[in-house]
Amino acid sequence: MTIRIAWGITGAGCWLLESFEILGRFLKDSNVKVDLFFSGAGREVAQNYGIFESPVPLKTSFIDKVREIPNFNQDVFRIGFREKYNWLGINESREINNFLQDIKNAESEEDFDYEEVLNDVIFEIDEGSSFPSGASAANNRYDFIVISPATGNTVAKVANGIADNLITNLAIMGNKSENSKIIFVPTDLKQGEVKSYLPIMLHQDTCKKCQECSALWACKPGAIRRKRGKIRVNRLKCIGCLDCVKFCRHGVITFLEETKVIVRNREVIAADLLSKQEGFIVLETPEKAYDYLVKEMKK
Repeated sequence: MTIRIAWGITGAGCWLLESFEILGRFLKDSNVKVDLFFSGAGREVAQNYGIFESPVPLKTSFIDKVREIPNFNQDVFRIGFREKYNWLGINESREINNFLQDIKNAESEEDFDYEEVLNDVIFEIDEGSSFPSGASAANNRYDFIVISPATGNTVAKVANGIADNLITNLAIMGNKSENSKIIFVPTDLKQGEVKSYLPIMLHQDTCKKCQECSALWACKPGAIRRKRGKIRVNRLKCIGCLDCVKFCRHGVITFLEETKVIVRNREVIAADLLSKQEGFIVLETPEKAYDYLVKEMKK
């Protein structure tokens, strides 16, 4: 029997890479069909973390034609993406050439084509105001709907019955289904410090502000620019390709650097409210979501 999963990606770096690793496990199961949904913010954040390979999905709408499955960096579906791609600039212990070689070697470790087995990829910008792909979840289309990572914004909206974007619509319409189980992995579940990882970061405190900035010239999407004498990164153009890391002569650019953020009580209250509503399961990590799904699939 084929298990149908809808997996929603919202605009969070926390749990993003872990979610794609779990997705990779399900994509290898021939009995599982996955539709991957991106909110508008989810697409932008995923782009920053190098989830897509060039050419990255256009931001313009494809309503008048069919958008093909995008080019994914298939390493993101494999174990250890963060460890392989983490770069700490001047604090990095590896030489840049060794780092780039490690990535190249990792990309050739496995022949499995994750893009080939993805059933569909749906972007919010292609959905109009009615989000028909999300609305179809009300018709028992999916056995499981997983929202991971789920931002505090997404959790709060769904907990209060608000369905104003692709992912919140998917979750709430799925909740109207007779058989679908909806799993949330919130980024803001417990009050206190949460560890996360940053996309490309250009550190102004150590930047030499070179007259001929090699990172700027190397950036094909034009995400790196000079403004008022400072070199800056335009997040809406950055595709996480790491060319800036490769060419910066002073190691001021980092990727997947660890950071900590504070979860406030307001997000915790929303997650708790959602967990008490019929049909929603709130879990702590993508790994726990995987364990739950595997257990349910065996029933």
